[in-house]
Amino acid sequence: MRIFIMGLAGLTMACSAQGNILISEYVEGSGNNKALELYNSGDTSQSLNGYVLERYSNGSPTVSSSLALDGHNLAGGDVLVIATNQATGTLAGLADITSATINHNGDDAYVLRNADGVVDSFGRVGEDPGSAWTGGGLSTANQTLRRKDSVTSGDTVIDDAFDPSVEWVGFPSDTLDGLGEPGTGGGAGAKEPVPLGACGEAVTRIAAIQGPGDRSPLDGEGHVIEAVVTAVYPAFDGFYVMETEANRDNDPATSEGLFIYQPDAQVSAGDRVRVSGTVSEYYGLTQISADQQAVCEQEVTVTPVVLTLPFDDLADRESLEGMLVSVEQPLTVSDNYELARYGSMTLSDGRLFNPTNVAAPGEAARAVKEANSRNQVLLDDASNAQNPATVIYPEGGLAADNTLRAGYQTRPFRAVFTYGFNQWRLQPVGEVRFDATANPRSPIPDRAAASDLRVASFNVLNYFNGDGAGGGFPTPRGAENSQELTRQQDKLVAALNDIDADVVGLMEVENDGYGSDSAIAQLTAALGPSWRYVDPGLDSLGGDAIAVGLIYRGDVVEEVGTAATTDAGAFGNATNRQPLAQTFQPLNGGETLTVVVNHFKSKGSCPDNGINSAQGDGQGCWNAERVDAAQQLLSWLENNPTGASDGNWLVMGDLNSYAKEDPITTLRDAGLVNLVQRFQGEDAYSYTYKGEAGYLDHALASESLNGKVLATFEWHINADEPVAFSYQLPSYQSEEQHQRYYVADAWRASDHDPVVIDMALSANAGGEDGDGGGDSGSDSGSGSGSGSAGDSDSNGGGLGYGLLLMLAGLLRRRH
Repeated sequence: MRIFIMGLAGLTMACSAQGNILISEYVEGSGNNKALELYNSGDTSQSLNGYVLERYSNGSPTVSSSLALDGHNLAGGDVLVIATNQATGTLAGLADITSATINHNGDDAYVLRNADGVVDSFGRVGEDPGSAWTGGGLSTANQTLRRKDSVTSGDTVIDDAFDPSVEWVGFPSDTLDGLGEPGTGGGAGAKEPVPLGACGEAVTRIAAIQGPGDRSPLDGEGHVIEAVVTAVYPAFDGFYVMETEANRDNDPATSEGLFIYQPDAQVSAGDRVRVSGTVSEYYGLTQISADQQAVCEQEVTVTPVVLTLPFDDLADRESLEGMLVSVEQPLTVSDNYELARYGSMTLSDGRLFNPTNVAAPGEAARAVKEANSRNQVLLDDASNAQNPATVIYPEGGLAADNTLRAGYQTRPFRAVFTYGFNQWRLQPVGEVRFDATANPRSPIPDRAAASDLRVASFNVLNYFNGDGAGGGFPTPRGAENSQELTRQQDKLVAALNDIDADVVGLMEVENDGYGSDSAIAQLTAALGPSWRYVDPGLDSLGGDAIAVGLIYRGDVVEEVGTAATTDAGAFGNATNRQPLAQTFQPLNGGETLTVVVNHFKSKGSCPDNGINSAQGDGQGCWNAERVDAAQQLLSWLENNPTGASDGNWLVMGDLNSYAKEDPITTLRDAGLVNLVQRFQGEDAYSYTYKGEAGYLDHALASESLNGKVLATFEWHINADEPVAFSYQLPSYQSEEQHQRYYVADAWRASDHDPVVIDMALSANAGGEDGDGGGDSGSDSGSGSGSGSAGDSDSNGGGLGYGLLLMLAGLLRRRH
C-alpha cells in the first residue's frame, strides 16, 4: 500500500516500517459499527508504549483526535481491537480499547506513530472524504476492510497513491467474524477470479448486473461480460461498455451500460471486449473491477439512447447508468458556479427558476421545486481534477474573453450518463459546443425615450476598503488585500459608469461611516468629481458590518429634505440592515423623488426552530423577520421621514425575498407596484443560487411614481457569468490562472445584477407608457402569495387595515 501523508507544513514525509505492528483491519459500518485493529506480525511480544494513533477527519491535514497506546503489549501474532466508545453488542465484546478517536466517517485517515516516526497508515491525509482515494472497487463506506495475509509489515513508501486493492479485501459492514483474529484475506467474501473464457462463450448480460434497482443484485459476485467500449477515461482508471442492440433485454428499468475499473487498460472506443471481474458498488456507481480482459473485435458501433429532460421520474436516471446517450435537445446552462473549479455545469430544459419567484409559497412552490429536480443534469469534463489548468468549456477554453454564461444552450452532443460524487452527470464523448446567441453579453439598453432620470439598485458584494489608506487588510469581508480591492473597485466603477445612472442605491458597502477614508467615500471619488454620497450624519448605519448607501450625480440632482434612517422594530435587532431614505430634486426642474434603499435579512444562518426557521414553504429561514422589516418600513414611510416627499416613492434594494414571497406581497398590498414584474414579467431574474434564477433585488414604486416610470430592467452582467471572473482570487486558484479570467470590466463585478429604472419627472416629460398606472392596477391589487400584511398567522403580525389605507393615501398623493 502507498499512502500520502501531509504534515502540518504540507510536506511529503518518507519513512520506513517500524517493527512488526501494522493496521490489519478497518470497520466502517453504519451507526456505532466502527473499529480499527492493530496486528503484531512478528513472533515476540511488543510494547506499545510511545505509540499514538492519530485520526485526520474530513480531509484535514491536521490531527483531529489521537489515542495514546501506552500500557498495552501486543503478543506475536495477536491483535488489538480498538472500537468506538459508543460500540454495543458484538463489537463492544470484541473491543480491547474503546475511544472517541475511533469514530470515523467517510474517508477519515489514520496514522500510527511512535518515537521513530510513522509506523503504518490507512487512508490519505489532507484529502476530503469521497475524493476517491480507494481503489480496486473497494470503498470504506459501510465495509470491513481486512489486510491480506501477504502483508507482514507496515508501509514503507508514502506518497500520493493509495490503492487498497493491493493489500486489502472488502467484506460487508456487518461481517465481524474475522475481527479479533489476524487478517488473512481469505475469509467470507473473498472470491477467486472467474475464468475469462473465450470470446463468444456464455456471459452475464449487463442488464442482469445492473438490475432494476439502485444497487446491483449481483454485488460482490464474480462475472464475465462481453460488450462494446463506448468511452475510455484515463482520469477515472477505466472505461464504459454497452451491450449491442441484439443483446439488450429491452426492459426500460434496466441499464445496458457499465463501468469497468481497470487502470491503464489497453482498449479503445469501438472495441468489443470480454471482461472477467467482481461486481461492486463504488460510491453509488455499479461497476466491475476487472481481473482479466481481452479484445474480441474492433470498430464495432453501438447506438446511443436519446436523453431528454425533464425526467418523468427521478428513478428513471438509474436505468441509464453507464449508457452512451445522445443529447439532441438544446439544453440550457442553468448553473456555471463550479465551471472553473471542477469543469462542470448544470444543464436543464430551459432556465430553472426559484420556486417562490414564480409560484406562491407552499404547495405551488414545492411543485416547482420537484419539477426542477427532474429537469437537470450535471455536465462534467471527463476529469476529477480540481481547478484544471484549462477548462474545456466553452470550445477554445474558458477565458475572460471566452465566457460561458448561464442561458447558453448546447448543440447536439454525445456523453456517457453516469454517477459520481453524489450526482448524476454526463461525461462527454467528443466535443460539446454551445449556442451563445441564446443569452449573449449585451450592452446596457439606452435610456427610455423621454426619460430625464435614471436610478439603479446595485449590490456591490462586500465593498470594504480597509483603513482607507491602502492598509488594514484583511477586512471582515470583501477584498483580502489592496490588490484585490483595486480589482474589485475597477470592476464596480466600470459597471457603474456603463449603467450611467443619476442616483444609485448600494448594498453591502463597508459600514465604516462617512469620513474621507470610508468605503463609500472612496467608491464615490473613484467615479469622478461630479459624484456625491448621502451622509445621514451618523458614525455608522446600524451595527452590522455592511450597510446600504446612496450615491448620486451632483450635476443632475440635489438632495432636498433630510437624509433619514430608522432603527425601530425589525431594524434594531441586528438582522435587517437599517434603510436609508433621501429625497432628490432634479436640477432641471420637475418633481422630487424619494429613494429608499434597503437590505433585508438573508436566508442564511438559519435557526433550528421557531417562527424564523425554515417552514418548508420555499421561503427559507428568517421569512418572518423580513416580513417584520417590510411592515416596519411601511410604518416608517407613513411619517414622510425626509420631510420633502411629494408622493414619488421608490423602494428598492436587496430584500432577500423572491417575487412571490410574503415580504414582497406585504409591500404590494400596501399600494407599491413591483416594477420588475410590471416590465419584465415572470422571466425576470437578478441572481442565481444552485442553478435556480430569480430576483431578490427589487424596485417598488408608489402609484404616483409608477405613472412616471418608462422602463425597468435587470442588466445581466453578474448572475449569468462564471464566478471565476470576479475580483477575488480563490484559495484553490493560482495568480496565473486568475489573470486568464480577470478583466477590469463590468462582467461579474458582483453576484447580483443591477436593477435599472428610467423615469420622467419633469413637467413636460412623458411617453407612450407614461400612464403606466393602468398596468399596475392588477399587479398591485392581486396579492399572489400565502399571506398579506394583515395575516398575522403567516407573517408574524400585521398592520391594521386603517393604517394601510393611510399609507396608501400618502403613497398615492400626487404633487
